[in-house]
Amino acid sequence: MAKIAAFRGYRFNKMNAGDLNKVVTQPYDQIGDELRADYHGRSDYNVVRIIKGIPTASDTPNDNEYTRAAKCWEEWIDDRVLTREPGPAIYPYFQEYDVEGKPFVRKGLIALIDLDDKKAEVKAHEHTHSGPKADRLRLMKATEANDGQIFMLYNDAEQKINAIIDQELIGAQPLMTVKDDFGATHKLYRISRPGAVADIADVFKELELFIADGHHRFETAVNYMNYCKDRKWAPVDNETFTHRMMTMVNMHDPGLSVLPTHRVIHSLDKFKPEKFLKKASDNFDVTDFADLESLSSAMDAAYEAGKTVFGFGAEGMDGLKLLTLKNPGLMDQLVGDAHCEGWRKLDVTVLHTALLDKLLGIGADALEKETNVRYVRGRAAALDTLGKDGIQAVFLINATKVSQVSEVASAGERMPQKSTDFFPKLLSGMVMMKMQIDKSMGLSMYEAD
Repeated sequence: MAKIAAFRGYRFNKMNAGDLNKVVTQPYDQIGDELRADYHGRSDYNVVRIIKGIPTASDTPNDNEYTRAAKCWEEWIDDRVLTREPGPAIYPYFQEYDVEGKPFVRKGLIALIDLDDKKAEVKAHEHTHSGPKADRLRLMKATEANDGQIFMLYNDAEQKINAIIDQELIGAQPLMTVKDDFGATHKLYRISRPGAVADIADVFKELELFIADGHHRFETAVNYMNYCKDRKWAPVDNETFTHRMMTMVNMHDPGLSVLPTHRVIHSLDKFKPEKFLKKASDNFDVTDFADLESLSSAMDAAYEAGKTVFGFGAEGMDGLKLLTLKNPGLMDQLVGDAHCEGWRKLDVTVLHTALLDKLLGIGADALEKETNVRYVRGRAAALDTLGKDGIQAVFLINATKVSQVSEVASAGERMPQKSTDFFPKLLSGMVMMKMQIDKSMGLSMYEAD
């Protein structure tokens, strides 16, 4: 179902780029204006200058953040800041990190995926928006490169792929080791032996791929492929517009973590927590808790038992509450068969539909625009917002399970935004791909625009 290929990646050359910790970044969609400026200040060769440059008031069609990104590619290759691998390879990408003091190692594999393979099917679970896709397409047109990762999941219960990787890496040293701002250590390796690459590719032929993070980047890659085809441009080998660089992680990897994203509520007229809780009690049991520690223990136990629960705190309210769904048919009543069973059972859809929308009037449009909601990682951090910047209430939510992601995606459904937070993120700048395109017989990039 998935056709992978090795490629000659471009990597930062430590001799000329300097400290590699200072050239990598979080994914582009995690980079706000403040972090972008921070990255720019870390190094003249920080990859943010490619993936998310700073626009200026004097920008023109011939000099803007996208053309400057393309110039970075050209200059960094010329100056050997970026150097190309000597031969085709696939790149194991390991991430060592802690969650609440517990250590994990997540094992990924970077390779090219054939976008033009008619037998392949990639499952998505999030909606996309036109703005980010237009932005990424402009960058890809300018640079003709894959600079950031797309995070994919695959279902390999027997751990066949990781077994091959582990065998190949016996005694190997990483090509690159960096530490991110969240304390995670990222290690990149290389597998170039043709037999090992072929063995891994054979396993992938039987597997489906699910997008974990990078829905906009994936759709942009497909759009760019169609753009190139419309111009009668021809692909050159695999490092071209018919392929996209991605990181694949086994959904059975014990190092795979999904964190919850909590909802903090603001700007509601006449919001009264006691009135809300009274209405909620029609379908939820409401239990008092004195502190976050005891509430967290109850939420964790409910998660393991497969129960739908939400922590709740409000400005001016004593203690915390646990809302436990007691009406198992509630979502059937509210949405009927408009969505699959897996979608109806998601904690996040219960929260959005039964509590935020029905009881507080915060609908899908307000959620998307963040009219009344902000999103926060970490229970303590979410509760710490109460009473600050107009925050009136906090809903704590348990994480979406990986099995739920695949179930909903397989049914052709899309989850609400911020349903999943795969941690840690895949860094940009570990390895990149520059496309080889034959334009000799096609249209110029301007003729058909």
